[in-house]
Amino acid sequence: MGSTFFRLIVVPALLIAFTDVTLQLDNAVAISSVASGVPARYRLFVLGGGVLLAATCLLLFTLIGSTLIERFSWLKPVAGLVLVMIGIKLAIDYFTAH
Repeated sequence: MGSTFFRLIVVPALLIAFTDVTLQLDNAVAISSVASGVPARYRLFVLGGGVLLAATCLLLFTLIGSTLIERFSWLKPVAGLVLVMIGIKLAIDYFTAH
């Protein structure tokens, strides 16, 4: 039971947390630059509301996405291909603009 629990629950939860923290670092910089324009007395309220809304959307979209990927096995490689294509387009745009 303990080994199965660790493999099926703990390891995926840690991987999700690691991925989320890694992806949030650039968001923190972008959000900080936007929040710097909000008056200091309202900043905590605005940031708190934004974080709650973003977390709700992330949970909802993740539940929908995981359900769709579980139901349609072909969706995962298609989504991966779309991400690769977006990355290539971003790289092309970056290198042709400079």
